Amino acid sequence: MKVELINHTQNPIGAIENAASTCYDSMPSGEGKIFRHCYKSGHHSVLEFAEFSFRISGVSRALTHQLVRHRMASYAQRSQRYCVEDGFEFVTPNSVSANAEANDIYQNVIQNIQKAYNELIALGVPAEDARMILPNACASVICVKMNLRELIHFCNERLCACAQWEIRAMAREMVKAVVEVEPELKALLVPKCEAHAPYCFCTETKKRSCGRHPVIADVIKEQ
Repeated sequence: MKVELINHTQNPIGAIENAASTCYDSMPSGEGKIFRHCYKSGHHSVLEFAEFSFRISGVSRALTHQLVRHRMASYAQRSQRYCVEDGFEFVTPNSVSANAEANDIYQNVIQNIQKAYNELIALGVPAEDARMILPNACASVICVKMNLRELIHFCNERLCACAQWEIRAMAREMVKAVVEVEPELKALLVPKCEAHAPYCFCTETKKRSCGRHPVIADVIKEQ
């Protein structure tokens, strides 16, 4: 997996403050004061004035199917219709690779699919039709653009321990890339249990909770 921040709003906090100051007929603070006030007060529409674009490669189609569920974002993905996937790369879950028998089954199936796909292409079957047999494990490349408001929501959901391991790993890499250009955003790009820090609580059931923070049901009981 490789996650690259290929473009972003220069001075994202400044861009947000410029937009917010219009609402309040004021001047940008120049130090993030208005930005922090807007976030804490729930005035999140102004967060949409900061955007981040990523190029993500070496991830499975299973992951990208989850990623595009985040509708308030823009996507451009390698097409299996126009690109021939002969010798395609693929993602192997750790739960498979750690089990010798399971790994043998997995690798054998992938090899058979690769062989069958190449045979279909050789027989003149168009790539758009041959792709029907490609697995969710098939590696892909996708560009995604999110504004800060959506990126925060994405991280709240996909950094959660309940998220699938691959998209969770990708979310962590996205956060690293963003924090390099704007360190102050680190406190916002967190799992949903920490979205209201210092008042941290888990919205899942005890069975699904990772245990990092108390579940909301217990928090309510204590009131």
